Amino acid sequence: MRLGVDFDNTIAGYDRLFGRLAVAGGYLDKVPSGGKRAVRDLLRRRADGDLDWQRLQALAYGPHMAEAEMFDGVDAFFRRCRAAGVDVHIVSHKTRFASLDDGRVDLREAALAWMDAHRFFDTDGLGLRETQVFFEDCRAGKVARIADLGCTHFIDDLREVFAEPGFPADVARLLFDPHAQSADDGLTRFSDWHEITDHVLDSVH
Repeated sequence: MRLGVDFDNTIAGYDRLFGRLAVAGGYLDKVPSGGKRAVRDLLRRRADGDLDWQRLQALAYGPHMAEAEMFDGVDAFFRRCRAAGVDVHIVSHKTRFASLDDGRVDLREAALAWMDAHRFFDTDGLGLRETQVFFEDCRAGKVARIADLGCTHFIDDLREVFAEPGFPADVARLLFDPHAQSADDGLTRFSDWHEITDHVLDSVH
């Protein structure tokens, strides 16, 4: 078994952060229910709303990355993988810089710093190595990396990743869907990380 895991919105959660930034920046009057996706949908209904959304993403994934929250159960998942000897890689579609970031914050370095702060790379923490983390410039590159690594399972919050041309047919597609917002598309769906952990690791002996 070799597991691949997405990073943004799968390991690191931004629901509260995007709401706070949207209000603080004057993009919205109040924090909507429904998390990050609700913020995105509200902004995109406005003229130039997609540009506002991109600016908000640049803030969240860059200078405010440290404020993102780790989803409940992620640490237990990685610890159980380590104890069971299961190989895990993080594979993220993340460019080095945001196109609308004047400060030129390195988004990949910000993500690695977040992982370091959450003890992903501590030997007595989650026990990963930085060499087990991959950042790709595009979704096609992400899918190619999943294939190159020989993943048997991949966990992601975006169903579009699983539908990407070239996604390996023999890789189990596990959709992390905490807000139950995805259509019924035949994917194996999970509302939280405890469900994922039980599904994946209870079969490891």
